Amino acid sequence: MLGLLTLSYFLMQGARQVFNVSLPDVKAALPGASDAQWGLVRAVFLVAYGLCVPLAGIAADVFRRKWVLVAGVTLLSASLFATGFAADFIWVLIAYGVFNGIGQCMLPASASSLIAQHHVETRSRALSIYQAGSYLGVIIPSVVAGWLCGLAADGWRNAYRLFGLCGLVLVVLLVFFVRDTPPLSSGEKGPRASLREACLALVTRPTAILLAIAFGMVVFGSNGFHTFIPLFLRSAAADGGFALGAGTAAFHGEFWFCMGSFSGIALGAWLSDRFAGKRPSARLAVMAAGLLVAAVAMPVMVYMPCLALCCLAMLVFGFGQGLFDCSLFAGLFEVVAPRYRSSATGEYLCFAFLIGCPATVVLGYVGSHFGYRLGLALFGGAYAAGAVAILVAKAFFFNGDHARALTETV
Repeated sequence: MLGLLTLSYFLMQGARQVFNVSLPDVKAALPGASDAQWGLVRAVFLVAYGLCVPLAGIAADVFRRKWVLVAGVTLLSASLFATGFAADFIWVLIAYGVFNGIGQCMLPASASSLIAQHHVETRSRALSIYQAGSYLGVIIPSVVAGWLCGLAADGWRNAYRLFGLCGLVLVVLLVFFVRDTPPLSSGEKGPRASLREACLALVTRPTAILLAIAFGMVVFGSNGFHTFIPLFLRSAAADGGFALGAGTAAFHGEFWFCMGSFSGIALGAWLSDRFAGKRPSARLAVMAAGLLVAAVAMPVMVYMPCLALCCLAMLVFGFGQGLFDCSLFAGLFEVVAPRYRSSATGEYLCFAFLIGCPATVVLGYVGSHFGYRLGLALFGGAYAAGAVAILVAKAFFFNGDHARALTETV
């Protein structure tokens, strides 16, 4: 189950990377739309995802998580496959922007809740393996899609068709091999989650709200980093960059971060599971430590005098992000009863999305007026703010919210 759900997360992230890599070829093959219109595809995708993700989480708690997940992967895969046959801009806008966004929003809440209910003592490690699918989904699909796009003028179509077909094969495997966990498991007593309770799953827990704020700060900082670090690395030395080529800048901007994240998520998951049995708040401590590491590494990274030291700082930055990601969902689930976890996750993602969405606009403004070096350095403050939110939750609210979640579970 864990392997298949990790593949679903890999596919979800891969769908985003395929679009990023293939966009120049798509624009050349389907002329007639302006750059602003092509930018609208990404905006529509984000709006569809952000508006529908809390509804998908509630549906997973009220109905069945497995089938919400299967429906999401089916819609995601079909939208990718259909995009490979696009005849014009509107086709891409609807197939990729709308249906892909709706399909993707149905995956995280259901998958993370299923993993959490099947893994108790190994929860952080299991969710970390799942999260690693996202890191791999950045690297591998980018390489494959870039290779296919380079083979022929219409190679981008084969990239969408390939990932769409792979997703449809995954749907079959999910149907036959994923064991569903009903909203009311054998270890729980009481009524099935109601629609009203599902809607209030996150907002009635101060710890959950503060974790959502911290997650939003991470999304805010991470969006800025991933969008603008290649531009910074390509800038001339006079602007703080290293004048790298486009391909080299893209490689360094992702590779070192992902390697650090893999290391951080592995160590953080082990520490989190190791100490959470006796002290559940240990998950929050690991998360806060990771954000503090990232908050320091981000400004250090852009003020390094040479590329080697900058890459080392990116590795440390990714390590801090991995420490946070290892308990991204496991920390939330410590204060939410199992039958409300999908709903809380959907609301969690929506809240973080709303906070993190303006990042590229803010950094674009700061970068154009003051330089991307200063802009990226200031974004380290978002990680520091997230760490403060987690520490406040740990100090003042976690024990009460955790005890309440245990009462609702038993």
